[in-house]
Amino acid sequence: MTGMKHSGGIVDVILELGFDQVKYFEGTISSAATGFTISPPGRRLTINNRSETNDVFLRINDSPAIASVGFTPGDDIKIGALASFTMDFDALHEVSFVANTGETVDIEGLIGFKGVVG
Repeated sequence: MTGMKHSGGIVDVILELGFDQVKYFEGTISSAATGFTISPPGRRLTINNRSETNDVFLRINDSPAIASVGFTPGDDIKIGALASFTMDFDALHEVSFVANTGETVDIEGLIGFKGVVG
């Protein structure tokens, strides 16, 4: 899999995966849920947790993420330290991230698009 770096790899991802465009993002996530809307909708989401010790939680197309997962399946997805997450969608409209109380987590990601993207 192509690494997510500012300086390269985006063209390879576009060609390898058949996307018309791929957009890169990065940020620091805290215990206050943060997220963004995606318009037009994305088709693939890839997230890298760059923290060596802390987890990050995400929620897709719904309400803000919470820093909890349990035995009963729910809406939040936990990405462990130095782990990656990739998922394909019919239409990805929104994503939200949160870290545990008192922690920060650096993440980076790619959103793949098909069709015309402005």
